[in-house]
Amino acid sequence: MPSQKGKELPPSSPEYQWVASVIRSVEQRTGSPTRWNKQVFEELDPGVLGSAHADGTMTVSPSMVLDPVRQAYTGGRPLTNDENYRLRDAAATVTHEAVHLSSHYGDPTVPGAHPTHDPAGRALEEGQAEHWTHRNLDGVIADVGLDAAQPGVLTQPSMDAYPAYTSASADLNSALAARTGQSTDEIATRLIGTERAQRWNAAADMVIDQRLGGLMPESHRDAIRAQVVAPARAEFEKLAAVVQADKSLNSAQKTTLAKDAASRAISGMDQAVGHAEQHYQNWYQQEAARQAPQQAAPQQAQQTTQQQTAPQQAQQTTQQQTAPQQAQQTAAQQGGPQQGSPGGQQRPEPVHQGQAQATNRETPSTGQAVSPEVVKLRAMMSGGQAPASGAVHVNGSSTDGARPDRNGQSAAQHATRTTKAPTPERG
Repeated sequence: MPSQKGKELPPSSPEYQWVASVIRSVEQRTGSPTRWNKQVFEELDPGVLGSAHADGTMTVSPSMVLDPVRQAYTGGRPLTNDENYRLRDAAATVTHEAVHLSSHYGDPTVPGAHPTHDPAGRALEEGQAEHWTHRNLDGVIADVGLDAAQPGVLTQPSMDAYPAYTSASADLNSALAARTGQSTDEIATRLIGTERAQRWNAAADMVIDQRLGGLMPESHRDAIRAQVVAPARAEFEKLAAVVQADKSLNSAQKTTLAKDAASRAISGMDQAVGHAEQHYQNWYQQEAARQAPQQAAPQQAQQTTQQQTAPQQAQQTTQQQTAPQQAQQTAAQQGGPQQGSPGGQQRPEPVHQGQAQATNRETPSTGQAVSPEVVKLRAMMSGGQAPASGAVHVNGSSTDGARPDRNGQSAAQHATRTTKAPTPERG
């Protein structure tokens, strides 16, 4: 169900100014200018806490977002635990929507781009937005002075509106951080600051640059990138399909599914890059072997006409490079292997699309017993295909997704909050 805009908040109102201060905080912390159009509306759908719209507007629930914030500043007393919990969730909602507004769509029609509103793209967007919100919420609260008005807001837990997508995105970020030497926060900020149509490519490039630098001709990047992206998108797409199909899943079950999906996604990316790495290393070795006889003949002729002393021979031995090193160095000096250049280096053949291994569908063994419930959940994720080229793209006029209402849950019940299907947002 689409988000429903109600009354517009006057820019002079305290509520509008508070929302604006949260958006400014997120903009500064992400380093990405938002596409907010300076308009804030009341959200009429009682099941939606807030939404970020394609036109740059934001909607927020009057009762679940604006009322708790208003009470925090004007109530004249410390809030109860449950009130502080609702206040924290209100701040998380506006922060989450502001992250969406810091995330730009890009052009999904350019070669190599990906859909921005298909299941895989939406799962990644919602997961990155919610994950960033959880990591930075206390800082945003401090930026807008909410902790000064109600210190108890910092003692409350954060409710996860998208436990499946948040967990999968967090694990993806951690894996990218481990492979690139960056922090998970740096990875998250980089992905959020990347246009959505190119976000999967940005994640793949991080791994490609780390493993294939100096090996892969730059002209091969698009083909290799597509093979690295495919297994990750396939797993996020399947995760979204399962979560949307089974509304009975609780947060713990969604997290289990997400971790398995992320593990397979990361394994698939590693396999694709590893296959390409082996392909290029083999080529350089073969090229070195081809060049070795050509290099040996002049050396043998020179040795028969000129007697070298033992010290000269020792010096020559220490200066000589191995054949693979010579081949790779020559290619690098020429700006990469050049295919078909007369008398020059041959270019490695591209890694064919069918060569890269698909997602490893086996769940990595942990050496621990797995409960029947987990086995059943994992079985739900088996099968499925990678998204086809040119997968369905929802027009950019749609909203990102709605951050759903907690359905009246208290702080003690936050772990079982139900997530609605992506409609508008805290989404």
